Amino acid sequence: MPLRPHFATTVCLLASACAPSHFGWHDDAHDVAAYRAAFVADAGQRFVATATGAEIVAMTRSARVLWLGDHHRSQALHRHQFALLEHLARSGRPLTLVLEAIAEQDDALVRDHLTGGIDGAALRSAIRRRWPGSWLDDTELDFAFYRQLLAFAARHGSPVHGLEPAPRPPLVARDGPIAARIGAIAAAHPERLVVVVVGQAHLLGAGDLIGRCGLPSLALGGEPTQALRRARPPAAARSPFWRSDGGLWWFADLVTASAAAVEASSPAATAAP
Repeated sequence: MPLRPHFATTVCLLASACAPSHFGWHDDAHDVAAYRAAFVADAGQRFVATATGAEIVAMTRSARVLWLGDHHRSQALHRHQFALLEHLARSGRPLTLVLEAIAEQDDALVRDHLTGGIDGAALRSAIRRRWPGSWLDDTELDFAFYRQLLAFAARHGSPVHGLEPAPRPPLVARDGPIAARIGAIAAAHPERLVVVVVGQAHLLGAGDLIGRCGLPSLALGGEPTQALRRARPPAAARSPFWRSDGGLWWFADLVTASAAAVEASSPAATAAP
């Protein structure tokens, strides 16, 4: 049965890695822009395949890592991602989550929370004392989604790991250690699909986490790039997942909603008759 959650979406701006003012590192704006541009260049220009939700779940059976490219403010994206995770849980595939929203230093606290040792408020308070920029509380992000992921993990008995330390190292120093950590987590959980929720710009381009890890994987982009918003839909446009020629799968609803919003805001659409 196709997986197609229904809800409105909004257009988010750039392909997201992380905004330096919010996430604990302070890179040069030119470097951040170049990093994002490298992702955009690799993400593709057109759509070349489609899939149903059941087909996406079937693809994960031969994967060790499921990459969920994040845009940290997009509630629309997060609803789609959460629906996919629920679909995976119903399929019976055991998961372990690796979250950019959580820091390595807080793994023990998160584990205590997932096993009932501390409640959510106590967890957030303890993290905030060490890391004031905690994503579980940041109102400029969709913090409710990251809390929801922890509740999902507790409900399904899924381990959760922080992706990297926080505050973050400089951008150029992040992706190598992240890839090594994901490889170590995959080795420690050979029976589980490793689900990595990370800013989408890390996946390809200069970050190239998918290539750096070198593990069999399935990767979904987050917010579609401008080129993909303008691309012609694939022949089977009713399918809920579309794959770009850059190798990433995308939630079709986000592509079409973003494209419609861009079209509605264009000078031609808004000009007086």
